[in-house]
Amino acid sequence: MKEITHLFGSTNSKLIKSILDAGGAVMGTRAEGFAGVLLEDQPFATELQKKVEAAGARGFVSTDELPKYGLSRDDKSVIEKEFEAGEKDVIIFVAAPKEAATKAIEVIEAEIKKKEG
Repeated sequence: MKEITHLFGSTNSKLIKSILDAGGAVMGTRAEGFAGVLLEDQPFATELQKKVEAAGARGFVSTDELPKYGLSRDDKSVIEKEFEAGEKDVIIFVAAPKEAATKAIEVIEAEIKKKEG
């Protein structure tokens, strides 16, 4: 897990910008070998969404979904580079108040470990 708020300083994402303007943060993690697993229609993603909401965040974004939400292909590339992601990896990130974003990423990392398991 790492904070990647600095990557969104001039973001075109209205959602992320509004969270950052309110003092929030963006926290992210790399899921090795999870490319394609976290698309919206996948059961694991649906279950993960519920757990992220229970952790106090509105949701998560994976690089599999990009470009979307006002984020471009260039944004995706910068995020993947920050985490040294391989082509089969996916980066999952949460924009929320820092405590909620951190807790949500902890939940995501725990669920990924279970799924790997």
